[in-house]
Amino acid sequence: MIIKHLTVDDNLQEFPANAGKEFPLTVHYTDLGDWATPAVPWHWHRELEFCVLLQGRLEVHTTHDACVLGPGEGYFINGNVLHRVEGEHGGCPVYMTQLVDAELLAGAEGSVFARKYLEPVLSCRELELVPFQLHSTNQRQIIEHVRGAYEAVDGAVEGYEILARNELSMAWLLMMKELPQTVRTGQNSEDQTEVRVKKMMLYIQEHYAERISLDEIAMAASISTRECLRDFQQRLHTTPFRYLIDCRLDAAARRLLSTGQSVTDIAADCGFASGSYFTKLFREKYRVTPLAYRKKGAGE
Repeated sequence: MIIKHLTVDDNLQEFPANAGKEFPLTVHYTDLGDWATPAVPWHWHRELEFCVLLQGRLEVHTTHDACVLGPGEGYFINGNVLHRVEGEHGGCPVYMTQLVDAELLAGAEGSVFARKYLEPVLSCRELELVPFQLHSTNQRQIIEHVRGAYEAVDGAVEGYEILARNELSMAWLLMMKELPQTVRTGQNSEDQTEVRVKKMMLYIQEHYAERISLDEIAMAASISTRECLRDFQQRLHTTPFRYLIDCRLDAAARRLLSTGQSVTDIAADCGFASGSYFTKLFREKYRVTPLAYRKKGAGE
């Protein structure tokens, strides 16, 4: 399945990819050059995510971790983890992902597979991101198994359900070797800081076109402005206002490609006080002017 946009609900959760499916594994092929912006914004989903990069370089961010991957490398993101990906330096990488329900690998509830191999990883809140890089023999083997699962499903070969599950089971077993012993003592407790950050991100996304203050952003999570600044820096490595500007710029980029509005009107509708300030910030992020971005998107 080729995807060109992300669909999330009011809590930044991506709509379940495997809902109602007998075989709870979905494969995606993504070319960020086809997206309105070369980035997949912050979101989360309950499914486990495996990815292999085919072209370009990809930056992967969670609230606690980050990595940069080159062609042929990949990653695992745990379930319910807030994350985003983007092309390094604005590039447009191509990659394939798999969203898989943990039950596919765990089998029956209470099974040895669930208890011994899945639950220690799923219950560890500290484990968000595991990169797979080519310099490691073990990680190369993980990548090969992940690719094998993708190719089985994508090609719909005979028995692809069994083949894909077997490939991902082998990838999981090898991945366990990459994890520290402390993972097995992880507690399945809710990260209150992450909950607050999600609330503030959602508030900004809902009100980005308005004049909003730091106090209003902090109030969305019922915390002080000082805690707000600290939480954003700790989890997203940015400030609330930088995140607000990015939301405005992303919204403007989408409008440039999907509407015939003037640059001045788009700037105003997306919360910028002046067209010149908008153009300056847009050029800093996308390395082209708004008009050039629109022409490029139209294939001119």
